[in-house]
Amino acid sequence: MNKPTAFDAALDALRRYIVAHALRPGDALPPVADLARACGVSHATMREALRAWEAAGIVTIRHGVGAFLQRYNWAPIVENLSVSALFEPELAGHMLGLRAILEEGLMPQAVERLTTEDVEELETLCQELLTDDGGLGAEIRFHALLGRAGGNPLAEGLLRLTWLAQQQSTMGRSVAPRLRYALHVELVEAVRARDLWAAQMALRRYFEALARTLPLAHNGGVAGETDGTGSPRMPPGRLP
Repeated sequence: MNKPTAFDAALDALRRYIVAHALRPGDALPPVADLARACGVSHATMREALRAWEAAGIVTIRHGVGAFLQRYNWAPIVENLSVSALFEPELAGHMLGLRAILEEGLMPQAVERLTTEDVEELETLCQELLTDDGGLGAEIRFHALLGRAGGNPLAEGLLRLTWLAQQQSTMGRSVAPRLRYALHVELVEAVRARDLWAAQMALRRYFEALARTLPLAHNGGVAGETDGTGSPRMPPGRLP
């Protein structure tokens, strides 16, 4: 096991400092010199640790003002995944599979909690799915609404992360407008009827269609395979 570096020690000391002082998002950290002294590391090492946390979206550094804790920002991970998928093409398929697992996991709560107004908004978004230009934005808002209804902010954030990273890595590729519309109308009808099984099956058909849009090099072994009935084989963890 490698011996922790001074940088590692600074990060660990920062974590302990935050816990000891019960700091929350928006709270300011002490000046770098004071923080370095409190954590027992050099001024340079503490500055390096704060810059690493800034890159990770954990703190915001306002020059001449100080460093502030912020609510976690998914943007650095989205950027990392979307760029990595350019030279690790199988990531696009893996991200699609993860997104499918997350959405199905949230579906029971969504079916139970979606209000009449939510269902009406989903119907409106379905009409926008028919357009080539605005359809993708409507598709994102449609699934974001389902995610919010799931009632788990962390899962919602992960869902948004996988969606954005997948879209960026595949240059916004999606299902043809009319098929996309039909699949989402089926999902809305199931949700309106509070029919969980029908909603999950509609969601599965949507992800199977989406998997077929990925080139074989990008699908992680998802698109192009069949389950023996001619239907695409989805990633592990799917409905039987």
